Amino acid sequence: MRQFHHIGLVAQKPVAGEQYYESLKVWGTDPGQDPNRVEWVRFAPDSPLAATPVAKMPHVSWQVHDLDAAIVGEKLVVGPLEAAPGVRIAYFFRDGALIEYLEIGLPERDEAQSHA
Repeated sequence: MRQFHHIGLVAQKPVAGEQYYESLKVWGTDPGQDPNRVEWVRFAPDSPLAATPVAKMPHVSWQVHDLDAAIVGEKLVVGPLEAAPGVRIAYFFRDGALIEYLEIGLPERDEAQSHA
């Protein structure tokens, strides 16, 4: 199952409220703080994502329970990768739109195994 999470737009200049994600060399805002669920992202020139479609066009993000299961059969353009601790992402195109699948935390089956 998937649930709409946000629309990601590329910023060229700093945006109020952005945070820096060092591992990806990306600044981003929290879409949960925006009434329209917009996430602004800005990329350092040496970001590992700078040359990818993620840094060049908008994306639609869907939160999924199990990223690995959700991306089966998709032709990924980025990922899967860890964007922040406990947050995994992957990007692919569908019908000409850039789609992000986002997993927050571990799938239940993995959590159950880690408590065994």
